Amino acid sequence: MGWLVRRPRLRDQDPAIKSEQAVRGGTLLLALILICSSALAKTKTFKNSGLKNEIVVRLEIERKNVTGTFSSSEYDEDATATRKFSGKIIAAPRGKKGVFMRIQFEGEAPYSAPPGIKHLIWYLKIVNHRAHLFIPMQERSYEGVPRWIVSDVELEPAD
Repeated sequence: MGWLVRRPRLRDQDPAIKSEQAVRGGTLLLALILICSSALAKTKTFKNSGLKNEIVVRLEIERKNVTGTFSSSEYDEDATATRKFSGKIIAAPRGKKGVFMRIQFEGEAPYSAPPGIKHLIWYLKIVNHRAHLFIPMQERSYEGVPRWIVSDVELEPAD
């Protein structure tokens, strides 16, 4: 039975090799945690330059809390309407991927929110290796017969 060769199992390996593998795995995990926590703790800026106006969102995520500002301005005006918001990270809806946030403004939302919703839900999703912010908004569609639709407006990272 020379064809049957027993491979060494992890428990059979030299303790130094096991220790080195554990240190490498632990170091990698620690590095990922530090990168994620430092990346999420600083303010990220997202921008959408539409046909009529420009939207800029500054977003800071710290643990499960979200804070930031929402600015919108028309191109021919100098004034920019800036509103502060806060929120919480929530579980992703079934079948969807990303980081979902329940957002609250003092008063009404400074944009055309979808009609009949109870909570403003924004989400971050990776597009081309970078996080993009998506905000559901009611907007005018000119495809075929002009009508109002709800779509996820994509804000790209400005950094």
